[in-house]
Amino acid sequence: MIDATEEATVRTRVLNGVAVPSTDLEEGVDTYPTHEETVVAALRRHVRRGDRVVVVGGGWGTSTVVAARMTHFEGEVTTFEPASEMLEIVRRTVEVNRVADVVTLEHAAIGSVSDSSERIFGRADGDVRPPSAIPDCDVLDVDCEGAELDVLRGLECRPRLLTVEAHPHLGGSHDEIEAEFDRLGYEIAHREPIASDDDIVNYVARRDR
Repeated sequence: MIDATEEATVRTRVLNGVAVPSTDLEEGVDTYPTHEETVVAALRRHVRRGDRVVVVGGGWGTSTVVAARMTHFEGEVTTFEPASEMLEIVRRTVEVNRVADVVTLEHAAIGSVSDSSERIFGRADGDVRPPSAIPDCDVLDVDCEGAELDVLRGLECRPRLLTVEAHPHLGGSHDEIEAEFDRLGYEIAHREPIASDDDIVNYVARRDR
């Protein structure tokens, strides 16, 4: 029997090639080769040496680490994460994968934070900043649980590549998201639901004008 007073054992999961420290002992599988598959594949294909990358919504830190690696440690990655608990996970993931030298973590949300997001990721106790606070970048990855339409509508920078995970049940239909891509001058290069029966869709869009 595990003593409840003992510190939880930290083990390492591998999410699509990224080592992620975890204290969750309930899952029986530690390797997830298809985690965030669409976004990770886009970052590996399109991020270039020396690029500036911004990640809105840190998650487990997978996108942050992949982007940092693809800059060949000559670029910079800025990740915004509003929940302290998740920010600490991203920080540990960044350190374990030895990319901290090119990563800046911002304890902040870009746009509004949904109740669903707080239920999943914990209380969003960081700053709240407008989409205009996103710095100029070459690649922007947006996964913010329902705030993606607001982010696109308030976006002032024009990165070469945009990846967006759209959550229409939390705000912003697919038609509205796609209309914003068009307004901003982006062509949708790839569109894929996270599962065959799911309305959450990952978009990869390239600037065409």
